[in-house]
Amino acid sequence: MNGILRQRIGERVSALKISWRRASLEAGLEAGYIQDIITGCAKDPGEEALASLAAVLKCTPAYLLGQSDELNGAAGPTHGIASLDSNTIERPDAVMALRIVDELLAEGHIDAARLAVRRALKAIAAA
Repeated sequence: MNGILRQRIGERVSALKISWRRASLEAGLEAGYIQDIITGCAKDPGEEALASLAAVLKCTPAYLLGQSDELNGAAGPTHGIASLDSNTIERPDAVMALRIVDELLAEGHIDAARLAVRRALKAIAAA
């Protein structure tokens, strides 16, 4: 299972302040579908399931798979983070984590921002 897929699903669920169960059900999937993905018990989701999850999580399938760092497929607001030249970015995953943290903080989701920071630091340390 793709680690970035698990991370991004977790971050989007946290950012939207919805449960794994609710997101799974709204995507038309079994109640424990996201939990199985996050815990590594499920195989990679098919294209249809991934598209449904992306719609519920307000992002694109490419974003969830780590193929894009833009939530909606186009450059959107970054809540005060300056636009970065893609040629100078060595760690796009770290940059995306900072954008998510900035978005969470702008919306007042302090605990979710802390969790995103911890996950990003753990991923950076492991790399």
